[in-house]
This record gives sequence, C-alpha cells and structure tokens, in this order.
Amino acid sequence: MNLIAYRSSVVTQDTYEAMRRLEIAAKDEGSSVIQYEGVHRSSCSWRGVEDEPGPTELPPPFSMRPAGREVYLRVEVDDPLRGLALLWSLAVPLGFMPWDRYPLPSPTSHVFHYPGPWSSVGDFLHGEGRGHLSWPSMCVAAQCEAGTWEGDRLSERSVQTHLHRLGIHCGPVDGQIGTLTLSSLKALGLGGMGLEEALEALTRMKVPKPPAMDRQRGHVVLNDVSMEAFSSGGVHTVRTRNGYSLTVDGPGRLVLMVGD
Repeated sequence: MNLIAYRSSVVTQDTYEAMRRLEIAAKDEGSSVIQYEGVHRSSCSWRGVEDEPGPTELPPPFSMRPAGREVYLRVEVDDPLRGLALLWSLAVPLGFMPWDRYPLPSPTSHVFHYPGPWSSVGDFLHGEGRGHLSWPSMCVAAQCEAGTWEGDRLSERSVQTHLHRLGIHCGPVDGQIGTLTLSSLKALGLGGMGLEEALEALTRMKVPKPPAMDRQRGHVVLNDVSMEAFSSGGVHTVRTRNGYSLTVDGPGRLVLMVGD
C-alpha cells in the first residue's frame, strides 16, 4: 500500500478515509472541529523516526509513524476533560486507537493510531495471553503493508503479514517461520513452496468476504456505577437511563470504561 498525501502529512488510504468520516462526525455533532496534525513524509522512514520519534518516543521497529497510521487529534474547548471525552466519543467508534489508556490530559493525549486491518493481530495475541507481542506485531504488519519495514526478515514477516491480512492467525509477526506459520500456508495450499514463491502467491490472494450474520441486540447495565462505552465496526451503542443498548451487525469492538 502506498502512502497518500493528506494535508501536510502522509497516511494510508484507510486512515485517510477514517479521517474523512471523523470530520463528518464532528460536523454532524455540531459543536466541535477536529484539529489534525500528522507525520510528514520525511519522517515516514526509520531514519526519520530516529531523527524525530514523535510524542511516543518509540524506536522505528515499534513505531506507527513509518506506517502512515499515527495521527495527532485535538478538540479545542474550554474544558480539556470534556474535549478529550468528546474526541474519544467521535474517534474511537471509527476505529482510532488512543495512545493513552484513559481520556485524561497528558503530553500524549493527542496521539491516536488507526490500526485498520491490523487490530485483529492484537486481538488474537491478547486472546492467547501474549499481549506483550501485540503492539510490535501490529507495527511490523503495518510497516510491511506500507513498504517501510527496514528491519530483518522482511520476506518472512511479509508472509506472516499477508496471512493475517487474509484472516489466518499465524501468531506474532516475528519473522520466525514456525509450525503455526507452516500449517497456515499448508491450509491455503501453499505448503512445500519456497518462501518467495509463497509470498508471491499470498500477495495475489483477495481477502474473503465475511459471512452475513443476523442482527443481534442486547444491553449492558451497571447500577450505581459510571460507565462510558466506545464501539467500532459492526457494534453500535445507544446510551440508556442505566447503561447502554447494543446492536451488533457484524464484527466489531466494544470498549467499556467503568468507574472514575
């Protein structure tokens, strides 16, 4: 995927589309304007990150800056807490991932990432109890996608990235072609191929369409406890008197913030 220009920065195509949706959502909300700042093209490389790592201060292998998936967002209002809460309520449902754990003012509260298809890599690894490998794998996959990975084992990591792109979980994107990666290739009929031949075949494969699912509804209730819900993808929420009602049209994510 080639990075495209967006204002004074470069981003991936899906990050650009998400930003456009965010601007529309902010306009529809009626009382906010999203202030955007991104990463200049000169910084979308390992050398650029070494020279200017940005607010997260992460080294190139663990940075989303070279992948075109790191953006800086603000909503200017009188109350910083209210501004952050508003920003989260608009950005998180659209798939943006805040760098901070909570919507509280900090030196990095304006940092957001749009992991796009690579959020599933983190979900898989967290589900396996290997959350410490989640962020590095997402960064590697995103950089391989953007063509900006400058580290070792590019072909091996690209194979693993394409497997994840196709919805086949093969563990962390670590460049180690182990049993899980080999069995994943075999499941696609690519067993026994050389690495470069398998990579070429994977590159040509299209992402399968997810199966249709019936709409599901439910609710979340916590009495006498404050709660905020952020949803994305096919999960939608509506605040009720004592919680949230849920509508699920397809794969997505629901994040609940409970308590102060």
